[in-house]
Amino acid sequence: MSSSEVNLEKYRIPLEEIIHATNNFSFDTLIGDGGFGMVYKGQLSKHSQNHIVAIKRLNQDGYQGNNEFLHELEMVSSFHHPNIISFIGYYNDANEMILVYEYAANGSLDHHLQNPNKRRCMTWAQRLKICLGVARGLKYLHSGLGEHMRVIHRDMKSANILLDENLDAKICDFGLSRFGPRNQPDSEVLLTKASGTRFYIDPIYNERGRLWKESDVYSFGVVLFEMSSGMLAYAKCFGETKEQYLMDLVRSYYEDDQKDDELEKFIDPILKGHVDMKSFRMFNEIAYECVNLSLKERPTMERIIRKIEQAMDLQNNYATSSITTRNLESFRIPLNKINLATENFKANTCIGGGRFYAMYIGKLSNQWENRLVAIKRLKQGEHEYFHNELHIILSFHHQNIIPFIGYCDEGNEMIIVYEYATNGSVNDHIKDPNKRSSLTWAQRLKICIGAARGLEYLHSGLGEDNDVVHGNFKSENVLLDKNFEAKICDFHFSIQGPINKPSIRHNKKPVDIEFYMNPIFEESIFHKEADVYSLGMILVEMFSGRLANEPSSLGDDKPQYLGDLFIRNYSELDRLIDPLIRDQINSTCYEAFTEIAYECITFYGFGGCPTMETIIEMLEAAADFQGIEVISKNVLGLKLNPKLQNKKI
Repeated sequence: MSSSEVNLEKYRIPLEEIIHATNNFSFDTLIGDGGFGMVYKGQLSKHSQNHIVAIKRLNQDGYQGNNEFLHELEMVSSFHHPNIISFIGYYNDANEMILVYEYAANGSLDHHLQNPNKRRCMTWAQRLKICLGVARGLKYLHSGLGEHMRVIHRDMKSANILLDENLDAKICDFGLSRFGPRNQPDSEVLLTKASGTRFYIDPIYNERGRLWKESDVYSFGVVLFEMSSGMLAYAKCFGETKEQYLMDLVRSYYEDDQKDDELEKFIDPILKGHVDMKSFRMFNEIAYECVNLSLKERPTMERIIRKIEQAMDLQNNYATSSITTRNLESFRIPLNKINLATENFKANTCIGGGRFYAMYIGKLSNQWENRLVAIKRLKQGEHEYFHNELHIILSFHHQNIIPFIGYCDEGNEMIIVYEYATNGSVNDHIKDPNKRSSLTWAQRLKICIGAARGLEYLHSGLGEDNDVVHGNFKSENVLLDKNFEAKICDFHFSIQGPINKPSIRHNKKPVDIEFYMNPIFEESIFHKEADVYSLGMILVEMFSGRLANEPSSLGDDKPQYLGDLFIRNYSELDRLIDPLIRDQINSTCYEAFTEIAYECITFYGFGGCPTMETIIEMLEAAADFQGIEVISKNVLGLKLNPKLQNKKI
């Protein structure tokens, strides 16, 4: 017996238990059928802790024999991802081939699109969430199964996307899926007879019979257009002059270079009036990239994920912007409640501060769920900074931005209340040897990715003409919650307005920002490029275990500030790496991380700055090389600086 058979044995379910669960495969337990067999609903008390399951009974005439069954069984039993339907068990003998999966309470996505009542219940935000889940599941299949393994689904369509009780997406049906080596060039792909479903199958794959991961990308693009239009790919609809299928309409629109206002024709009528058009446009643009008839022009799953996330940010901001002003009053916290939380701003509740404010810790009352909060008390006379920060933070909605709780402006008090970050700031961890020693390289890398994502959101996630430049981005202003998730804070210096055309200029500069600022921005700190440089310095701090504002040296060299130290020793950065993490870093991860840090702090002028998208892709690539799972990552297609290829730690 092989090792794989031994591993699979633990998933075996007795046939009598399956028969009992389905009432001997009775018609009233049947919930689906297809070319490969029937699907039944049942409850397996012994093997699924009384959970309801879906039992797939394969048709031996339609299926390709026991070897194909074992192939699928070995594949699905190895999947562990929240957006892949969970495998429960199986039964197999000469007469029966059965696979058992978790049951998805809300059925398949195509049924929701077909049914007007169900479709009406799917808001644009929910549709984006479903698409994001599918994208993450596909990314896992393509690159999350280890160094040497990739799965190509081959039949990605809305019928193979299930929805659980929370409308979370679950990819299912791997009967056509194929294992493939991940570590070979993309040009070396599987030769196979084209299989899939008409209207979803990649035309290039269908024509050539050569299988790429990009074939799944094409099929997913069709699903994306189904979601935005509310039309199924195989349902005829009336176009400009004749009946057409969905993808015919899509191509006629994009190939004829229609105006943006024509894009409204693609909106599901149920969604009209509830969709931010910037979000809708971004979503459809990435969908069209997916169905490009050139393989090289199709986006990576990482790019797809990022664009859907950005579309979600735009929609969330659209949903909240219309009520922000009139709801400002709902965020007001009475001064007596804040006095109670801080014991009248007692000294032992003060946890820090700056030139313009003091920061306190306190616990609010039941009305605010007894939340532990950080209370920012601005000094008298600093009205500009108070109102500026309050105006900006009301529009934020992102996991890497510190959550806003409320405010108070009674009498002479100007107070802003945020969620309390249990683990303090990145700065605290770097300067404290004990805290730094507990911060692994994996944690540092995830923190850097979180900070970069938060900064990208500020720069581009709030829609056109609403870009936010932080203006005071440093390790003190990157907080860490209980899970060491990065949370950007401190926005009283921030500005909001069109790209690099800030609507306001402050007459005061932040303290210590010069150590996080490229000298070319001395008089122009309120530009995105200045934030990028600051992020680069934080990356160097995490890599070296040294603070930007504290001079240090390597050996007998003259003490220098960290930015100069990093640049001047770039050819031998192994001297600068924090000894506490030296043995934890993979060499390729090291290359990717140090390269993007270098690019962040060595560009000149406003044209040479790496984009936030590039920075995040490089950091996610570093995480992938390290074997660290993050929500999004981009490895394939990444090109490192040739000078770094042979660098060793």
